[in-house]
Amino acid sequence: MIALELIHLAAPVAALASMCVIHAVWCRMAPDAPLLNTLAASGVGGLAVLAGVELAAVSAGQPVRDMVVAAVLVDAPIFACLAYGYANFVNLGQSSVRVRIYRELLQMPDGVAIETLREEYDEHGMLRSRLERLVSAGDLRKDGGGVYRSGKSRLQHIASVIFGLKRFVLGRHSEFNP
Repeated sequence: MIALELIHLAAPVAALASMCVIHAVWCRMAPDAPLLNTLAASGVGGLAVLAGVELAAVSAGQPVRDMVVAAVLVDAPIFACLAYGYANFVNLGQSSVRVRIYRELLQMPDGVAIETLREEYDEHGMLRSRLERLVSAGDLRKDGGGVYRSGKSRLQHIASVIFGLKRFVLGRHSEFNP
């Protein structure tokens, strides 16, 4: 019975690992492929691995009915949560902009002009707001016409980890820069 429990414990993790590998390979082989398509296809690959691991539970002696219940009620939802987390990690840059725009629209029930959004969220507006946030938090300091690192290093460590993981997965620093 413990072997079956270990199979079900490993199933969502194995599915996520295969999704990550499939996605990383796909991003390296087709760097211009739409991000959503690569995530969806690698998610399907993860589901295939999940199904394979579930079938291994049947071959280990678990009744088919019990395997289906475990797969539908436990393993598949866990994989879905893990896959959702992974997809959001990979899509973090684009998601943060969409969430900010949506949050602002919730505060403006009459809507907002496209030009206003363009002023705030074009490259210059995004850079300005991000630099202001970093300076006000003490992570950067302004001196004359330049911006420099301050003594704080909390974001530098976080950024190093995130860039390292993105470089591993995507084969580049960001989904925006080839």
